Amino acid sequence: MHDRSANVSWTKYTAFGLRIASELNLPELLLAAPEEAVEDVVIRQVDLTAWSGQLEQANFVMLDERFMFQIPGTAIYAVREGKEIEVSIFSGADPDTVRLFVLGTCMGALLMQRRILPIHGSAVVIGGRAYAFVGESGTGKSTLAAAFRQAGYQMVSDDVIAVKATTSSAIVYPAYPQQKLGLDSLLQLEALRENKHARNSVMPQYTDLRMLAGELNKYAVPAVDEFFNDPLPLGGVFELVADSPIRALMREGELVAVTEQPLNVLECLHTLLQHTYRRVIIPRMGLSEWSFDTAARMARKVEGWRLLRDSSIFSASEVVQRVLELIRKEEKSYGSH
Repeated sequence: MHDRSANVSWTKYTAFGLRIASELNLPELLLAAPEEAVEDVVIRQVDLTAWSGQLEQANFVMLDERFMFQIPGTAIYAVREGKEIEVSIFSGADPDTVRLFVLGTCMGALLMQRRILPIHGSAVVIGGRAYAFVGESGTGKSTLAAAFRQAGYQMVSDDVIAVKATTSSAIVYPAYPQQKLGLDSLLQLEALRENKHARNSVMPQYTDLRMLAGELNKYAVPAVDEFFNDPLPLGGVFELVADSPIRALMREGELVAVTEQPLNVLECLHTLLQHTYRRVIIPRMGLSEWSFDTAARMARKVEGWRLLRDSSIFSASEVVQRVLELIRKEEKSYGSH
């Protein structure tokens, strides 16, 4: 598919349902099977410094059929046609930081170019479907996914959820087996291991983990054994909201650590648009109409809830239990029709 130089060492990976041949080392990704001979995406190192001046004037823009951006001191990046990611690494750049933008912003732009909507959040497998957890930074998306892992459920994605929406379905393509967790979450999850939901002890000691570049006190947590690596339908979307502890959360007249509000189609659409990954670049890529139509198709096909939790306590265990109750209730409702 791609013309690659024979004197360059290439490694083949899989992520987001794509076969990737990369000149860069990407240890976060799963290696592709040996029989995967044809790649969908190539990641290569090239000299992009000719665009540096233009990118200093206007960053994160389309230039010469490429979506391009520059991270000072790290690299210039270009994403083209949903097939190529080009990286021009600056001298002395930190390799971890270089990869952070390859697997983040570059991959998000590439998925959009392939008409796959990237949602910012975490996703786990429940009952043969993927359920997405979205929300603002600090609301506990990754922590909740980790709590589900400890409860014996498999992870699909953390940070970027790739969804292909058609007129008949919304399919999630798994990302790669790694989570980003803060030290507080790691310590709280350690205490949660004795919870009745924690069938498996899957969280390693944080002292054995690698700190993430560009992330304040966050660690890369491997999740290979709890990773689901096949496409599956999107079952629902949960928006996490860390509510003020001043306001009591009530359900059926009782104080609770978490409560929920069902989302109608318009509210679900707004939630999906609000939590589209790197949404500020969508108009610059000329994809505003496509992204809206795609989110609207998704909103009509899946159930949505807003979960409000008490921000003054660690409530992951309670949220896991409530999510499972809501999904089971929804399944029974469908089964009765």
